[in-house]
Amino acid sequence: MSLANKKLIHLSTILTLLLFSCKKDPVDIRIGTIKVDINGTAFTFNVQAKATRLSVTGGNGIQIQGNYKETSTTNLTMTIARPSPISTGAYIENTASNPLVTVSHCTEVFVPCVFQAVTFGSTTNPVSITISEITGSSVRGNFKGELRLNSGNTETLSNGEFYVSF
Repeated sequence: MSLANKKLIHLSTILTLLLFSCKKDPVDIRIGTIKVDINGTAFTFNVQAKATRLSVTGGNGIQIQGNYKETSTTNLTMTIARPSPISTGAYIENTASNPLVTVSHCTEVFVPCVFQAVTFGSTTNPVSITISEITGSSVRGNFKGELRLNSGNTETLSNGEFYVSF
């Protein structure tokens, strides 16, 4: 094997090691996306997906919302409110409402929000929203939990991820 081929193999090996050892982004979704499995079926709410800072009396809040399709009012909305600033960490639905954690899933069937599922104080699978990163321009994290429909049935949210801009 010639010296040039040995150098080429050596360079290829170094480049491969560098490529695979670089730190990867832990979230594999694009900004402007909310993804979740609802009762085991994957949904993406990436139409007009965004976060909004809320003006809350005596506190701070954010709302994260996205629509399912361009021509639909089917949407998912998450809200966190508490006395201190919203920062990284887990926010779990609780009976004291501190922090206040709510999730609403509206489903359109010919007319807007025919079926609405909301947080209800589940003791076995409470809604949990974890913020892994929050900056002046975006927020990302994950969520899960159980919602109750107006019919009394429940929806289970699992594998939820969001990455949206303010």
